Formats: sequence, C-alpha cells, structure tokens
Amino acid sequence: MGISVRAVGRGFGWAAAVLMTVGAVSSAYAQPAKEPVRSIQHWDLPSRGEKLAIGGYDPVAYFPEGGGVAKKGVAEHAITHGGVTYRFVSKANADLFRANPARYEPAHGGWCSWAMINGEKTEPDPKAFIVRDGRLFLFYKGFGGDTRASWLKGDHGSQTTRADGAWKRVSGEDARTPAMLAARLDAKREEMNRTLPPAMKETFEKGIRDVAGSGVLAKAMTVGMKAPDFTLPDGEGRMVRLGEMLEKGPVVLTWYRGGWCPYCNIQLRAYQEVLPELKAAGATLVALSPEKPDATAKTAEASGLGFTVLSDAGNGVGKSYGVVYELPAELVDAFRGRLDLPAMHGTDAWELPLAATYVIDRDGMIAYAFVDADYRKRAEPWSVIDAVRGLGK
Repeated sequence: MGISVRAVGRGFGWAAAVLMTVGAVSSAYAQPAKEPVRSIQHWDLPSRGEKLAIGGYDPVAYFPEGGGVAKKGVAEHAITHGGVTYRFVSKANADLFRANPARYEPAHGGWCSWAMINGEKTEPDPKAFIVRDGRLFLFYKGFGGDTRASWLKGDHGSQTTRADGAWKRVSGEDARTPAMLAARLDAKREEMNRTLPPAMKETFEKGIRDVAGSGVLAKAMTVGMKAPDFTLPDGEGRMVRLGEMLEKGPVVLTWYRGGWCPYCNIQLRAYQEVLPELKAAGATLVALSPEKPDATAKTAEASGLGFTVLSDAGNGVGKSYGVVYELPAELVDAFRGRLDLPAMHGTDAWELPLAATYVIDRDGMIAYAFVDADYRKRAEPWSVIDAVRGLGK
C-alpha cells in the first residue's frame, strides 16, 4: 500500500504529475456520467405486452432495506424504468427504487447468473437469489439442478467477473454495479501504467511486495478485536472521539494516505456517493489521514465530502490499529525531493497507512475488516454497507 508512492516518481516529474492526475480525477467526476447502454431485447422479459421484470417480484424486497425476502409486487406500485416495468409491495419500496434504480435492478438482465457464466439465457426461479456487493443475482432452481447452490460453492468474485463479461458479449451492456470502485481504481491503474517508465513501475511493484512481506498485515487489527478508542481533530480543529460516535451507532473507519494520492481521492468520492445509504443504515463514516488538519480540510472541500475527515498526524491512531508501515528504502528515494511526507505528517518518519477500512459495532468490536498491502485496492462501498446492515443479525 505504501506503494501509493507509485503516484509520485523519479525521472518523470512525479510530484507534479501526481497533483495533475488528482486534478484530472476531480474534473472527470464533475462531468455528467454517460447514460449506460440498455439492450432490453436481451433481458428476461415477456416477448409480448408489458415488459415486466422478475415475473412481477419486487426487486427492492430482496435487499436488507426491503426485508431480504422474495415477494411479489402489485400493479398499484409499479415503475417503468428504461423500458422495463417493476412492481413493488409498497410505496416505500417503489420510492427507494426510484431514487436509485441501478442499486436494485437484477444482474445480467434478470437471467440466471450461473448460466450466464457460459453466456446462456436461463430463466431463474425468483425465489432463488443472492444479494452481495450491493447487487441482486438470480438463479435457476428446478429439475435441472440448483444453480444457486453451485454458485455458493465457488468463488463469488471470479464467477461474477465471468458472468459480467459474458453478459457484455451477449447484450453489449456493462455490469450495473452501484459504486464500481474496483473498476475506477483499475482504470486509474491502467492510466498510470501507460504513463510511468518501466523501471519506475517495477520500483513500485516491488514496493508493494516489500510492504506485503514486511509483516504489517499480520499486525493489523481484524474482526472480533476491540477497536482502540481515540480523539482526533477534524479540518476545523474540532476534536472528535470514536467512543462518542459509537454511542449513536456503528462507525466505518477508512484510512487514506493523503490528498496527493489519486487512488485515495477515487475511493473517498465513491464513499461519498453511497453516504446516504450508510446513514440510512445507521452508520457514521469517518476518514483518517496522517496529513495535518489543514490538508485534510482541503481534501474534504476539494472532493465535496459530507462525512468527517480526521487528521491522524504522526500516525498514532493508525499505529494503534496496526495499519502503519515504514516505506521501503527504494520508495523513500523515489519520494525524496518530490513529496515530503515527514513534513506533511509533522514527524521525521517516512510512514504511511495501509488501505484499511473497518466497520465497528456500537460495542466497540470490529465486525468487518479490509486491509491490503496494495494501495490500488480498497473496500467496495457496498460490501461495507452490507456489513453495517448485517450487524445484530
């Protein structure tokens, strides 16, 4: 993760390049998103009459906020979106869908996701489903077998990737994911790979490997541990205590290296997009950075963040959670003279936090943990939301 360093480099005017890249990310996100391709002729819909999806089952009812149970909707509460009609069991569910259709529309046009791995359109059983990573997956269940059971025996991530790719080939549509953080991070990674000199790329790839092999991952706190309490200042100097936030509900803690890191800015903006869902689930979102308060304030303002951003100057809290590491010597050399991390952090140390995100329950216990040595990987927002919604169940 320290490899975040990758955003700064030698022989490339790295520090300036990083800042320019961050600016480019900001302007890109300010532009309106292109309307996604919809090829409903490939969806699982009646060939005649009303284009009713999922056989009339309520798509919101599958999700935790809708009850998590397959239920048939009624014509009284129906919405037609992009040529597809959905029915809902209540006005409340219809309103949730209207506010965020991409959140609730089924994956792969409503066909069986297991069959879609092979590019096959197979009618699913509406009662056979999985909600994971903020998406609804439907499966066939009948005389031919139970494909949901088959899916659960395999690797969800790789199967999803294969099914998404096959659906793209079949319909021309991209996968509909609510946040698509991984895709955004991958796009930035590809951009950086095209830009950086080969020797510099290898320096930072080695840096990631060195961080992973340093033992820091084994020291990081994980699920089932008691989260250390702390008090830190926000960008305006107000002191914020974890314990007080937990009195109101669960807390999501996520670390970022600094406003200079384009991957961090992509993550923060993705979390901002799902902030309403996190709040609705009762959670408080907090981002921590080793940068000083004035820098964290600038990051919050530049990205339009509506959640708390705290300064962990000196990495004291990060160290108590075990997510801080010393930069390998090659990375220090790459940074030196281009990005003065010790000065930014108010210390003499060349240290950075891992890309870490925790969900902390009201009792202070860690219920979800994402920690990775590769700074280009971050916790998917909907995985975090699902973890929050699963508390107490």
